[in-house]
Amino acid sequence: MHPHDHAHGETGHHKHRPLTGTNDVHRSRYFYSMLLEAEDMSVEQDFHLGNIRRHNAELHGYGTVCGLRVDDTECNERVILRKGVALDCLGREIRVERDVEIDLHEAAEAALRARQRGEGTHEHPSEDDDDEDCKPDPVDLYISICYHESFERPVQALGGPETCCAPSCEPSRVRHGFRIEVSLEPPDPGPEKITELLEDIDKCEHKKLSEWISDWITDCCWSCRPDPCDKDHHCLGLAHVRVIPGGKVTDIDNRKGRPLVLPTVLIAALAQYAVQHRRAR
Repeated sequence: MHPHDHAHGETGHHKHRPLTGTNDVHRSRYFYSMLLEAEDMSVEQDFHLGNIRRHNAELHGYGTVCGLRVDDTECNERVILRKGVALDCLGREIRVERDVEIDLHEAAEAALRARQRGEGTHEHPSEDDDDEDCKPDPVDLYISICYHESFERPVQALGGPETCCAPSCEPSRVRHGFRIEVSLEPPDPGPEKITELLEDIDKCEHKKLSEWISDWITDCCWSCRPDPCDKDHHCLGLAHVRVIPGGKVTDIDNRKGRPLVLPTVLIAALAQYAVQHRRAR
């Protein structure tokens, strides 16, 4: 008998310790008389922000939650973005609290110049053509929205390690906001695992659906790819707009290139409809 067996009783069975591990999530642990520094407050904020953003991204996905419809206006080369809420692929909330008018003039001119360069030569209309014939063909533009932060309320700060002990002026507030992008190319559709989801479901046989769901969930988690739009995430597509440079908007497609987040109440309604439809068959 091994000499260490006596330490575990007469049965000689070993009690193995459970395997534990850590991750990058941590929070401050306060105690009486603790000297609080700016880093402690930052850790506290990062913990709560990180939790809710991971919850949004991993449990709900990304895309439009509600609103954010792009509508036409009576003005040339202008559309209006309705108020609404979206989640980006990092789980950050993009909240638009009032309608925003978007000027498409610069993007439309850029698209027209790009098309002319692609065509090689530009045909100028003759003097006999009327005004309608002189107008260029519509160009395609894509409207996206990104999460954006801005700093405000600067206050005087005593010198700390980050300023080499020199007094400075630091912003004391971070305001959450958004940035609207109008581009000539469609926005990045997002992680391939998510964009291919519906296609995979259509191909999956009914009997193998549960197996496919298990494999999909236990597969490597999707991640947000870097994008020049905002360095650490891609913008969310909202609409495909067709506009005549210098003229009217001819078409707005709010479905093309727009990812969606289904609220729980909508999922419940769809499930109820599916159950009732099955019973009625």
